Amino acid sequence: MILLLNILLVTTVFTIPPVFPTPKASERLLVEVKNVQVKPNSKIRVSVFIESSFLKEPVASKVIDASGPTAVLGFDLPNGDYAVSTYQDLNANGKMDRYFYGPPKEPYGFSNNVKPSFGPPDYSECKISLGNEKKTIVINLIN
Repeated sequence: MILLLNILLVTTVFTIPPVFPTPKASERLLVEVKNVQVKPNSKIRVSVFIESSFLKEPVASKVIDASGPTAVLGFDLPNGDYAVSTYQDLNANGKMDRYFYGPPKEPYGFSNNVKPSFGPPDYSECKISLGNEKKTIVINLIN
């Protein structure tokens, strides 16, 4: 009986696809966030920036529950250059928690999968261009 329950559990976990909100037709930038830790009440926060306000004031941002190993969020943006940052708010406190010496305690990532060594990355490293076609970018969270 226990073996049957284990098989059923494993089969269910690996055969049910994660549920994502369906992107709207107007959402031309899709951000696929991977390596999400499935933890109760945690959130995925994604922000889109232009160069002049990079990592200060986003032109768009969204929050979604971290309910599976991947999260997909869509943005309706005009053509242009942007940079995207994301992090998993593990404790849902609405901010990126950091160690006392600066580095993030929570999983984070940037467009182009930039992995900063000391301090935040430059806008030019994270820059993506959005034209007339829909674009999907994948960001792998750094844990």
